[in-house]
Amino acid sequence: MKRVISRLAIFLAFLLLPRLAAALEIQNIPNDAGIELWLVEDHANPIISVAFGVKGGTAYDPPGKEGLAELASGLFDEGAGELDSAAFQKQLNDRGIDFRFSAGQDDFTGDLRFLSQDREVAANLLSLALTQPRFDAEPLERIRNGLLIEIAQGAGDPGYIAGRNLDQMLLDGHPYGRPGNGTTESVSKLTAADLKDFVARRFVRARLHVAIVGDIDATAARAWAQQAFGKLPETADLPDLPPLTPSAKGGARVVDFAAPQATILFAQPGITRSDPDFFAAYLANYSLGGGGFSSRLMTEVREKRGLVYGIGSDLWTMDAGGLIAGQFETDPDKVVEAIRIVRAEWARMAAEGPSAEELENARTYLIGYYPRNFTSTMKTAQALRGLQLEALGIDYVERRQKEIAAVTAADVRRVAARLLDAAQLSFIVVGPAAQIPLDGAEVVKPAAQN
Repeated sequence: MKRVISRLAIFLAFLLLPRLAAALEIQNIPNDAGIELWLVEDHANPIISVAFGVKGGTAYDPPGKEGLAELASGLFDEGAGELDSAAFQKQLNDRGIDFRFSAGQDDFTGDLRFLSQDREVAANLLSLALTQPRFDAEPLERIRNGLLIEIAQGAGDPGYIAGRNLDQMLLDGHPYGRPGNGTTESVSKLTAADLKDFVARRFVRARLHVAIVGDIDATAARAWAQQAFGKLPETADLPDLPPLTPSAKGGARVVDFAAPQATILFAQPGITRSDPDFFAAYLANYSLGGGGFSSRLMTEVREKRGLVYGIGSDLWTMDAGGLIAGQFETDPDKVVEAIRIVRAEWARMAAEGPSAEELENARTYLIGYYPRNFTSTMKTAQALRGLQLEALGIDYVERRQKEIAAVTAADVRRVAARLLDAAQLSFIVVGPAAQIPLDGAEVVKPAAQN
């Protein structure tokens, strides 16, 4: 009966997807700005959502200027052109324009949502922000101080400490291994000139991807994009990130930290999103640790032994490489046993792959959840921008389900054996070292945030 229900769910998902794809009607709009511009018309409500992005996230910050992209992300609505921070914010608030930026490791992105009647105002404000940002002293210091507070708070956050130590163990020497939000020293030294150089180098039309969804047609979308982005420079030098080769040595590090519970991160080298085996890897990981209460790690570590409240794993995919990583929290005296079970389940999945039922459940989820990415104009625009930035193609929404359905059990077993290696797992444990007798582990103190 479970298998019948699972197959029915897949069948219904296939029925839903063509309707979804047809409703989207993604148009690739040629334009004089020379940018990649996708459009989905939706005239049900007088709302337009725009999601755009460029390569050039935190990993592209120059050495010694870590935190530059993060600082910039908080300043684009703090004044541009003749408008100071208060005047710029007033224009946004008076029109109800939602305007925000975000810095990821690979990409720097922006989101804009506004009423269709305000599209010219929104385009003008965005153009000003990208081409004539002011970076005045008062907002610069205000946003900088907020970032410095976050950095200081990280020094007392077990999750942040674990993440920084994992970066050092697996990614040391690669730009991904540097702190994306910077250090106290690097952020304190950033200047308005650094921020203006950031804008000039990263926001160029040759690397710009734009998705527009809502109450606008192709002609108006083309004109809007020209108005918003046409004044950006065509291109500028931006060195590529070097390939990422995470450490495969494995091992464990205990960061001695006074806390009632231990925080544990674990990871090994993984896979990129562009790898042809990505979906097979996703299905294997879903069965191992990505499927919540249906995953093996949750079953073995929590349900059977009560060692944790929750545990999971995921594929961390970056442009230059990837990790398979997970985390959990537990009492210090349960850490050793929990790690033993994680290693055992990691090895068992590598040796056997998922069962037929596990694979069916994973496939059902992977196919069934996807339409949730398109439930609003903003979610749709953000999803399409993601496809652009990952170079997955404008036909991906239709193609995706067929690719998932084509993955066989043999494929998943092969990829699980290829990728999963318990000997390559690195564990970071943040907690009271005296209560965590982990054989062979390096014991260190939390590093100071400078």
